[in-house]
Amino acid sequence: ASFPENMDYELYPGEYSYKYPKAGTANSKVSVHVFNIRQRTTKKMDVKGDDVYIPRITWTKSPGELAVIVLNRRQDQLELMLANSSSGVTRGILTDRNSRYIADAVLDNVNFLSDGKHYVYMAELDGYMHLHLYSLNTGKVRQLTKGSWDVTAYYGFDEASKLFYFQAAAKSPLQREVYSIKMDGSGMTALAADKGTNDVLFSKDFSYYLSEYSSATKPPVYSIYNKKGKLQYLLEDNAELNKKLSNFKLPAKEFFSFKTEDGVELNAWMIKPEGFDANRKYPVLMMQYSGPESQEVLDKWKIGWEQYLAGKGYLVVCVDGRGTGARGEEFRKQTYMNLGKMESDDQIAAARYLGTLNYVDASRIAIWGWSYGGYISALSMSKSKLFKAGISVAPITHWKYYDTAFTERFMRMPKENPKGYSSSSPIDLADNLSGRLLLIHGTMDDNVHIQNSYEYADKLIQAGKQFDMFIYPNRDHSIRGGNARMHLYQMKFDFLEKNLK
Repeated sequence: ASFPENMDYELYPGEYSYKYPKAGTANSKVSVHVFNIRQRTTKKMDVKGDDVYIPRITWTKSPGELAVIVLNRRQDQLELMLANSSSGVTRGILTDRNSRYIADAVLDNVNFLSDGKHYVYMAELDGYMHLHLYSLNTGKVRQLTKGSWDVTAYYGFDEASKLFYFQAAAKSPLQREVYSIKMDGSGMTALAADKGTNDVLFSKDFSYYLSEYSSATKPPVYSIYNKKGKLQYLLEDNAELNKKLSNFKLPAKEFFSFKTEDGVELNAWMIKPEGFDANRKYPVLMMQYSGPESQEVLDKWKIGWEQYLAGKGYLVVCVDGRGTGARGEEFRKQTYMNLGKMESDDQIAAARYLGTLNYVDASRIAIWGWSYGGYISALSMSKSKLFKAGISVAPITHWKYYDTAFTERFMRMPKENPKGYSSSSPIDLADNLSGRLLLIHGTMDDNVHIQNSYEYADKLIQAGKQFDMFIYPNRDHSIRGGNARMHLYQMKFDFLEKNLK
């Protein structure tokens, strides 16, 4: 793939090329090699498979032993192999098969204990993401964590106290707590569990940890504790920020949930306009990302454009639909083979629900998103007449234009799932677009190629659909640099003022 490059003092545009295998096309051939620094020799490890991924490689605690994770092309089978770095000989110690796909979080959570005999594997073996203890020689020892909730991060194992530390959404998908648990899987104890989002960073020997805590209404607080949970030092409490924020009276996020017509309960938040009056009718902007395993509805500090819009008289709403994270494997993976359908259905259901609220003007609802969120915005506007306007930034408009690793994990190859690829494409639904669309893309987007927006725009034109489009020259997927980001947000605001007010 290539895109124009702005070259100073040149009469003609340059070209930047890079490898980008699209869904169903050939992947790079991968192999594992170890270079001996002293002998200046290279040894190839005996890793089988011509069409596989090798997403992670790490040293174990045993000298000269390498751990290699191998995924098949479909990404529904993971093999964990140990390789002798001198001989190249490998042996498999774990095979994990999933009826849909191996979650990306699994790849970063194979951790070897310093005893050289065990490792921890974080995986969805019982319908939720949990920690499992394995022996390098005899296989699974036990499941460490259990329950109808997900472990969301693994911090490590304290050899001295024989405790595993991890983060989980045990109380609510909206919250994050930090826990410890014994080696036999008993004695799960909360280390940091204030309502909101708790995260920690341990010292190398687990004697101390840096705590980060925030909530939707409380900016981050950073503190150092000893392993017994006693406060040692308050690094930053953001008192100055709190003082300044008190002068602005920013509307707070209000969390709520509702049930769709299908009986699915979805989590959401709402920011009401400044000076909210329940007897008035307000325009609504729905913001979302909606990507697989993502999460936007989280009790965590975040302040930005949403609060600005609330100050300008908009009701801002965010809904995490089906396919999003921290609600178990079934909720996450039900979008498998049909990306876009349930996600857009849920945003449409949310718009319909919002339209029933006394303070919402159902004729003035807009939706916006970036990347996957831009994709869902465009798709939702072609499946419903509920949206008066929408903003789609750098959207995927057909999964055949996106890369192999991400797309095939959730959709398989186009030849295996032609209906899924077609039915979830804004391009194929361009004739049905309803509402005013603002389509935005950067010419240097090396993640979601501008081809997506160009092909979509052409279909909209052929369908006789009037829409707005803006191209950012020489800007990548983030559309930043110089004044680009300020320009983008001003344009989005002006578009909303024109179409919703």
